[in-house]
Amino acid sequence: MQVMKWIVGLTLVAPSFAFAGGGKPLPAAQHKPPIIVDEPTLSINLGNGPQGEGYVWNLYYEIAGVTSKTDRVRLDWKSGGKVVFTQKCSFDGEGGETAYATGHCENREKPQKAKGAIEADLIYIDDQTDQEYLVRTLKLNVVFLKGKWETWGIVPDDILAPAWIYHTGTDATSSGLYRRPRLFIAFAAGGTTFNARCTVDGTKKIADFEVGENTGGGLSTGIDHLPSKGDRVSYGWSKLVFVMDIYWGKRDTLKYDMGKTMEKDRVLSDNPGKWLCDLRKDGLVVRQLGFTVDKDGMVQQSEIQSGKNPIPTVSKNVVMIENRFTKDSGKFDNRINPAAMKASMGYGLPWPEHPKVKEIQATYPAKSGLPDPK
Repeated sequence: MQVMKWIVGLTLVAPSFAFAGGGKPLPAAQHKPPIIVDEPTLSINLGNGPQGEGYVWNLYYEIAGVTSKTDRVRLDWKSGGKVVFTQKCSFDGEGGETAYATGHCENREKPQKAKGAIEADLIYIDDQTDQEYLVRTLKLNVVFLKGKWETWGIVPDDILAPAWIYHTGTDATSSGLYRRPRLFIAFAAGGTTFNARCTVDGTKKIADFEVGENTGGGLSTGIDHLPSKGDRVSYGWSKLVFVMDIYWGKRDTLKYDMGKTMEKDRVLSDNPGKWLCDLRKDGLVVRQLGFTVDKDGMVQQSEIQSGKNPIPTVSKNVVMIENRFTKDSGKFDNRINPAAMKASMGYGLPWPEHPKVKEIQATYPAKSGLPDPK
């Protein structure tokens, strides 16, 4: 599995207005193998067009289940249930054993002006059959702000809801990344370094360890608004990647002599059980992360994934964990909108159906921070 060829700049991909044939796309689960989008890395950045009229965007995706390098992906941009723009996406992937692809769906040459509730359908086309499959519908809130300058943007308050762990870094030559869990999480704030203070099964305390931002990973999107009257307001949301300074897997499987030299409790298999970690910054607990570690030192899928409509993942090494908020969260994040997070887990993604969802959502503080952009 590839991890994170995230949006660094806007690469030009010519838009296409030709719809593929085949009628209404089938559900992605009906493809063999199923087409699955990688939710932790799915991201979109939207901003003003190059000439200041309308907006452009760049969506980054990773999908599993592709069957050949000649398969295709497109994005249908919809307003009021109707397609207003269709674009061809870049596609970098292989079929067969890898069955994985990455790409960008970028519009820079045809700025759009449809605002409010927007849906963007990510469509996969199997080149062997020319059959289309609906991989994901992103639900976006596009805003247009007037003032001393005009500003277009999206308000992705719901991306703060989930958190994910990747068991990556299986190659011992990966400097600083070998067998380190990577944490995918979003904030309405910039990137930073945290320390994690964890307990296992509610009793055993683990020595604090660092959770540092993975340089070059993640995406930030924002809205910079200067009203005709009043102060300038800058909104920002960041989907970020962090490297956790612990090791997944069993201690006796670590390469070289690391299994013997690594200090106690730094390997997850040292402490199987239910972990609860305070993510701390300057004395503030900005999030609480809950997850279960098995005897082999692997983080397990969140309990909420055992209910109806779990969120598919591209690999067993990608797991959802519990992401709880605290009374300090509003002091770190510039904006928290609990209603948006309860409604979805990012770009309109429905929550799995499980009783524990309400327990997680009960930790959300009252709405705080910057007002709704208008």
